[in-house]
Amino acid sequence: MVEDWKQKAVSSNDKANELQAQVFMLKEEIHSLRKEQNLEAARAATAQNKSEKLVLVCHMKENQQQANSNSTKQKEVLSEGRRKTYTPSFALLPPRRSPFREIGNSALMLRQNSKAILPLALP
Repeated sequence: MVEDWKQKAVSSNDKANELQAQVFMLKEEIHSLRKEQNLEAARAATAQNKSEKLVLVCHMKENQQQANSNSTKQKEVLSEGRRKTYTPSFALLPPRRSPFREIGNSALMLRQNSKAILPLALP
């Protein structure tokens, strides 16, 4: 009877050792699979970043080409002798004086402009 208990204890101890070894191997396998998954995610992220950078560079080139074409059009318009059109916000500002004009003349122009604007403000 004691020997039966002793034999059962040894066999259950051996089984526990086997199970512990299996658990260790499975943990190692899980660890390696997680590493692979993280590497794949990092590769996907770098590939996505590369594609985003490529798209950004393409948009920047397009914007630069549009800006260049707009500036050449403006230069062509100015070289043909046409004047630059101003937005309505510039209409409220007094005209810029030339650097050789006397300052006293610009004060007179400001008064004239303010008189022209006042009737529009009154109801």
